[in-house]
Parts: sequence; structure tokens; C-alpha cells
Amino acid sequence: MRITPLRTPFGPAPWMVLAAGHLVLPLPCARADVLHSSGPIITNPTGGTGAIAGQPISQADPFTIPGSSFNFSTTGVAATHATSTAAADDFTIPSTVGGWNLDAVTLYAFQTSQTTATIHTIRVNLWTAPPYSANSPPPVPNPLPQPVLVESLVLPAGPGTFVCHRQSASSTSSVRPVFAYTVSLNGLPDGGYVPQGTYWLQWSFDGAASPSANVFMPLVSPRTAVTGHNARLLNSLDGSSTGERVWFEGREGYVEGQAEGRAYALPFELHGTALPPPSCYVNCDASTQPPVINVQDFGCFLTRYAAGDPYANCDISSTPPILNVQDFACFLEKYAAGCP
Repeated sequence: MRITPLRTPFGPAPWMVLAAGHLVLPLPCARADVLHSSGPIITNPTGGTGAIAGQPISQADPFTIPGSSFNFSTTGVAATHATSTAAADDFTIPSTVGGWNLDAVTLYAFQTSQTTATIHTIRVNLWTAPPYSANSPPPVPNPLPQPVLVESLVLPAGPGTFVCHRQSASSTSSVRPVFAYTVSLNGLPDGGYVPQGTYWLQWSFDGAASPSANVFMPLVSPRTAVTGHNARLLNSLDGSSTGERVWFEGREGYVEGQAEGRAYALPFELHGTALPPPSCYVNCDASTQPPVINVQDFGCFLTRYAAGDPYANCDISSTPPILNVQDFACFLEKYAAGCP
């Protein structure tokens, strides 16, 4: 199997692997309360051959860079705490619910030359906008996004569950097991309650230190299974192992001046409870039933607006939400109308 360094839009990324091959779909989580799934990874549930005959496989999606006849595909991208790398991808809580109470997340990982579940810790954070850091590529967002938690949650990974073997686009016999890890999200603010809006889940892994500490994830496959390809990576822009880590959009097959590459999605599932929509939007402070609407609700709205809370996007102007004077006008109009 041919292995070459994967290039990002800013040069080769040392903590990622690019190989000729196909990709995998994620198995559905055993839990019944799946609120969000970013897409599949198992491409053939019985396609393994050789030592893994009949086992599920995940083959990477191949593609050809313009001007080249060689088929490229991404075996995995890294999110390894030991190398200060991480990944993030987005999810949206629809306006048809009153928010989600998040309980757990399922993530997928493999390590080179490991045949057992070797991940022992997963670090998780949330963002209310695409992750961005000092010296990330322009355009510079205003205001600068910040993670919800000052320090990421450090969560025990648990035993891990075998899902499939990650393959190149043409291979079916590589022994490269991917394991699913479902971890509790205890420690999120507000008991795990997240209101309507679009967010970015950030994560990185701690695993076996030998023969390599690098932990890799498959990409969502087939690519046609999802329409959103918005993964972000925390890595070095210059492609060096010691370069400054910054956030940027993940793209496979980027060749400077020749190919823009293609964005991708990373597999994860969120578990929890979807809350019913509030009985009255302007009852911001949720005071009593039936709702009491008063000046405290104005103060509540202003506080949430100042904090960039998606709740304050009263006119549902975009995703991610844009907060502006129209939201004040929207809130005043709804306030004047009262509650049903």
C-alpha cells in the first residue's frame, strides 16, 4: 500500500496519513437516544479478506488530483493530545426543539500496529463558531471565536468496541481495527443543556505511546452519504512536527497552485434528550407556567445576546447565527404579541 504525507491547504501535514484506498461508515451506536450522527464509515459489512475474512471494512473514497493519474484517498487524520493535534466538526440543534440535553458522545479511532482498543482518554470541548486560533489562515472572524470551556473535559475512554477495519481504496485485507468509544459528557455547562443553533465539537485522543502515540480517525464514507463536509484540524501550517498548532479547514488532496482538494466530515454521534420547544419564546427566563412576561425577560435577552447565545438569534438569520439589531426588533415584536 502506498503511503504519502497528506497535504493540507498549507502544506504537508505530518500527523496525517494519505494512502491509496477506500473508506468506512460508522456503525450506529447501540444507544437509542442518538440526537446527531455525522455520517457512516462502514462501506462493506462483510468485505474483509485474508486474516479478516468476512469482517466489516471501511474503504477510503479515492479521487484523482487534476493533472495526475494517481488515485489518492485518506486512510485517517490525527487528533492526538500527545502531539498537540485535535479535530472538530459541526452539528446543528434545530429550531423545532427547545435544545438538547447532551449525555454522551461516540468517537472513532485507530492506532498504527495496534489490534486492540488502546485509547484511554478523550478530551472534548465545544465551540459556538468554527474553531479559530492566533495565526489561523484569514479571513479573521470578528469577534474571535473561543471554546465554551477554558479547559477541555478529560474523559475516560472506556473499553472501546470494534467497528471495522480501515482500508485503502483498493485493499480489503489490512488488519487496521477501528474502535468506537462512547464517553459521558458530564462536566458540560448547564448540566449538558445546549440551546438551538450550530456548534462545533472538538476532540483529541490519548492512546498507547508505542510504537507511535499518533491516533487516527477514519473519514465519513461514502462521501455521498452526507452533504456537509466541515471538519477542522488543529495542526501546523508549515507541515512540521514542531510547528505552531493552529486551526484550519481540513482538506484532502490539496496541492498548492494545482488542486484545492476536498473538504471532509469526521464521524461522531451525540446522545441525549431533545427538549420540547418552549411554550413562549419571549419568556426568556422561563418564569412559571403559564409564562410571566416582564422586564426580567428583556434583561435575560440582553444577557444572552451579549454572550452570543444562539437563543438571541430571534429572526433565525443564518447558520451559524448572526446577531444584530434585527434580533432586538424581532424580540420586541414577539414581546408585544405576548404568549399564546
